Amino acid sequence: MRIKALQLGAWILGLWFFFAVLTPRIEALSPSWQAYNETQERYGLDSGALYYTNVPVTQEAEMHVREAVRAGMKDWRAQH
Repeated sequence: MRIKALQLGAWILGLWFFFAVLTPRIEALSPSWQAYNETQERYGLDSGALYYTNVPVTQEAEMHVREAVRAGMKDWRAQH
């Protein structure tokens, strides 16, 4: 029983680390994610709504996401 509790605690700690520490750090270092977030804020989009509901601006948002990813990859390739 003690091992199961330790495993559960390790999973909880790992998930917390991933979502609270690692993911924000990746976003801060990634130009494509920054552009993605800026686009969402500029147009007042909810990222959950983009994928789980029928939002009229979904295609436009997808276009901006693709542009942001392409721009980020282009910048990354230029640096490496």
